Amino acid sequence: MANITQGLIDFALAPPLGVMNPHLDGNGPYGAGNHTLTTWLNSGVLSSVANTFGLVMNFNGAIPSKLGLTIGYTDGALIVTDEYEMRLVQLVVQHQLLGGTWVVSQIEDIFVLPLTIRWTEALPGRVGLYIAPGIHVDLFYLLVA
Repeated sequence: MANITQGLIDFALAPPLGVMNPHLDGNGPYGAGNHTLTTWLNSGVLSSVANTFGLVMNFNGAIPSKLGLTIGYTDGALIVTDEYEMRLVQLVVQHQLLGGTWVVSQIEDIFVLPLTIRWTEALPGRVGLYIAPGIHVDLFYLLVA
């Protein structure tokens, strides 16, 4: 019985990618600089980032040539693994401790877009973004279908 209970808890906190759908953050696209996000706009309703399981990050607009493009695999449609020498985005996932202190639980330096990122710890309180100059990104938060 303990294994079944643990399995259900694991599924609830970290469901597999196959049961999730990306939902566009209506507050975006996000431009160059620092952004601290606690909520996102989901079909006209503000939702907490804590109710998501990760996100898909994608370019919105042109990509500056100074970033150093290296051509990668593509399926000709959705999958493009072109890589850039300079970091495009830094994602910092944060949790709040009982005493009120914010701690970093995950840092992702992103050199390839689009990219799917899952939270390593469930229920983040906020997400920090640093976006390189000249870049705009759209965020699609992952929710269970």
